[in-house]
Amino acid sequence: MTIDLRGLREPLQTRALVNQMTPAALVRQAVLAYLAPKSGDQKPDPKPLKYVREEQVIKVTLRLPAGHAALMNYQARTANVSKSIYVAALIEGAPPPRNHAQAVAALQASTNRLAVISTDLSAYLRILHMVKPGASQELDRYQAGIDTLNKDIGRHLNTASALVAELRATRRPQ
Repeated sequence: MTIDLRGLREPLQTRALVNQMTPAALVRQAVLAYLAPKSGDQKPDPKPLKYVREEQVIKVTLRLPAGHAALMNYQARTANVSKSIYVAALIEGAPPPRNHAQAVAALQASTNRLAVISTDLSAYLRILHMVKPGASQELDRYQAGIDTLNKDIGRHLNTASALVAELRATRRPQ
């Protein structure tokens, strides 16, 4: 298909250059935007990334400025993942993968700090239970709030410790 741009060639090339894309890609993008259903015309697809986790992989070639390619390589290597997994995580909108061992260590350290806080709260609650019940409605409300917080922390610790164990077990050896 050939399209007569009628004097729009230079503005098209300028815009494409500014957007760092080819003129053909810019035209395709504009046509797609024009042909796309308007809001309310169609229900959104609940699974836009239907095949994200499928087993079959295909080779894709990216053309990047040398600096971006070096940075991608460095960040994938730092995260201890392949470049493919690194780029896939970015496409999915996930934060860039981090070094697995560092992430597990950070999660473990956070869990340990919460365990210390939970121990301190438990000791504080034991002291509060020594106060005559009903001595103060405000103190009773405060005690109930701390008790709920302590239970929430305990549930989080159970979940987090199971996650740490699972992360350690599922990581393939280097």
